[in-house]
Amino acid sequence: MNRAFENLDENQQYHILTTAMAEFSAHGYKSASTNRIVDAAGISKGLLYYYFGNKETLYLNIAEFAYDHFTTHLMTRFTTKPEGFIERLDRLSRTKHRYFAEYPEIAEFVTHMYYAEGPLSAYQSKMQELRKWSMRSMYDNVDMTLFRTDIDNETAMKMIGWTFEGYIKEMEQSLEASGVNFDHIDAYFETFGGYLDAMRRLYYKEAEK
Repeated sequence: MNRAFENLDENQQYHILTTAMAEFSAHGYKSASTNRIVDAAGISKGLLYYYFGNKETLYLNIAEFAYDHFTTHLMTRFTTKPEGFIERLDRLSRTKHRYFAEYPEIAEFVTHMYYAEGPLSAYQSKMQELRKWSMRSMYDNVDMTLFRTDIDNETAMKMIGWTFEGYIKEMEQSLEASGVNFDHIDAYFETFGGYLDAMRRLYYKEAEK
């Protein structure tokens, strides 16, 4: 990013960058329109090119910003303390959704980066590191001794994971349909408490007593 852009107010920088992210996420690199970006951002096309030079440089700049923002705000703030697998997935899901609710354009663009080709092909190794982090955050330091002895640990974890994925998808669809305020995302997870207790009874050793 050039000095002129860096001299802008941080809120204005963020608005321009996330507006571009939304356009690229929705249409991909080739079909994204700089005309739509400047209209939504409220700036002239000449100013956009003054800040970024061309469409490809803009794309690479927002990729760098999104990647750095995501890793700083999410990856570096989630610690894998000793806990059960159910508790780990619950905490990880809450952490991710707080981030996704607060920074939806960045979260969507990071997802876009996983599959993007062309100018972002150089980022694929970094995206592989994100995948590795995601796997580590799920399994590192998990207390496997909590699982029932009559169920294979891998089978239990797969079934728990499917339950979480199903609930999260259902919750997201409900929130999208009703227009519920995502700023209060934690409140919507409270209803999941009963499901967590049910999963503990199903998969943890106390269920054997």
